[in-house]
Amino acid sequence: MDLAASVTRQLARVVSPTGGGGSKQLYFLAFVAVFTLMISFSSPVFVQSGPYLAGLVLLALTTVAAFTVPWERLPTWCGAVIPVLDIVSVGLFRDVLRTEASAVSLLTIIPAIWLVARLRIPGAVIATLCVTVAIAGPALVRSAPDINSTDIARALLLPFTVLQVGLLAAGALKVLDGQARRMTATLREKEELLEATATWERLLENILDSVPVGIVVVDRDGHDVLMNRAQKAFHAHCSPSDIQNPEESQLLLRYPGTTTVIPPEQRPVRRAVLQETFSNYVISAGPPGQVGTKFSTSARQILDRHGNRDGAVVVFSDVSSYVDAVRAQQQFVAAVSHELRTPLTSVIGYLELAMDEEELPKGAAMHLAVANRNAEQLLTLVQDLLHDQVTRSTVDGLELRPHRVSLIAQEVLESAAPQAEKRGISLSGEIDESPVMLVDAKRLTQAISNLLSNALKYTPRGGRIQVHCRLVDGAVEVSVIDSGIGMSDQEQTNLFTEYYRTETARSSPIPGHGIGLALTRALVLAHGGQISVRSTPGTGSTFTIRLSVDRVSTS
Repeated sequence: MDLAASVTRQLARVVSPTGGGGSKQLYFLAFVAVFTLMISFSSPVFVQSGPYLAGLVLLALTTVAAFTVPWERLPTWCGAVIPVLDIVSVGLFRDVLRTEASAVSLLTIIPAIWLVARLRIPGAVIATLCVTVAIAGPALVRSAPDINSTDIARALLLPFTVLQVGLLAAGALKVLDGQARRMTATLREKEELLEATATWERLLENILDSVPVGIVVVDRDGHDVLMNRAQKAFHAHCSPSDIQNPEESQLLLRYPGTTTVIPPEQRPVRRAVLQETFSNYVISAGPPGQVGTKFSTSARQILDRHGNRDGAVVVFSDVSSYVDAVRAQQQFVAAVSHELRTPLTSVIGYLELAMDEEELPKGAAMHLAVANRNAEQLLTLVQDLLHDQVTRSTVDGLELRPHRVSLIAQEVLESAAPQAEKRGISLSGEIDESPVMLVDAKRLTQAISNLLSNALKYTPRGGRIQVHCRLVDGAVEVSVIDSGIGMSDQEQTNLFTEYYRTETARSSPIPGHGIGLALTRALVLAHGGQISVRSTPGTGSTFTIRLSVDRVSTS
């Protein structure tokens, strides 16, 4: 293997256009040695002649010079000395052999090509002149007494051949030079691109490592290709102590607030690998028996320039402090609500007593009725301030009684009128009477009130809000239409998720925890209904509750 590599390196030096003078000379010397050996067997008298021996001595001295003189440090044209001396040596051999071995003249082709390789067209001219002087000239001198045109043509054939070969070689090398320059430029561009890519890669790594959220990127086959510092810390936090490098199915992940382990196919990264896109998927991570760290996870699919899926990115955000703060706030409000329940009950009782008075003015009776409805609604809200309590009472404890949804919508509209007037917002309604249906009036009032309250919060002064109640295709539809800030398609996708608030809401002083719409959706679903939203940024939003008339009361 070493011998083959050594031979390969020597051949590379021989064919090199500029370097490898010593290797080229050894290559030429080997040809001459073989040729001399062949001549010495058949005609030793030629080898022993003075000119032939002089040629061998000149060739030996030239070989020594090729290895000892630092040609690389000298000007380029100095490299022509070695092949010129080689041509002179061939001329001495040719002068001895003459017609007996005229083929020896072809040995001049090798140094001629080396001249062309080093000097291009000037090298071809120098090689032609050297061959003419060293070989063609002596041949013509010897034929001088009886010289003719045939002798001249025969003598000049070799210089002419050397010139043609030299010009062809120079042309081919020129083409190769152009290709080499283009290749060098291409390689330089690639190196610059690679350097720029490496720079951007380092920059991206620094940016990703500086953000406080965990980021993991997987390829189309589900293999991790990138994980930032925060994600590595999260991975270590939820890794079992007895497993050094666990897979995602082995991580300690649970549903929030429970000891139930999340199945492998429901874990965030696995869902992303299965081509799901989601937002605000909350999980709990950590060893069993501990409270665990809460993470809000989101996933997006990565598409290549052809629109084909090329992987996914999953983001893990630590929301433990936010969840704990919300829970603490809810616990505090729940404690306060216990203290508020008794006085509210007393207020409602006295309002009912006042409404029972027979001689009340008509206007006062209407005002007392509105105050009584709002007091009852306030009592309901106080009792259900904690979201989990609200959810349980919503799903399991609906008190279904005959009622008209249109009447509920009208009452909510009247209750919100003072607030709308105070905020300088035009509030109107188109309420068509709906059939009597089995509904929980308090809960449905709460749902519609949440929608109208949101519309008032996100509609600027001078805006418009409309409440419609209509019978459409066998269902009662209640719509709250505003001219507020609106939402993007992505925001609408996550709108009914617990604790989700839009970017505009988070960056504004508008209060909220992202619970109201999730609760409203739960209330509507508990009634067997549907809730939908249509919105355009900067134009406004339309929320619609749809309840089937299959719930019509027959009593």
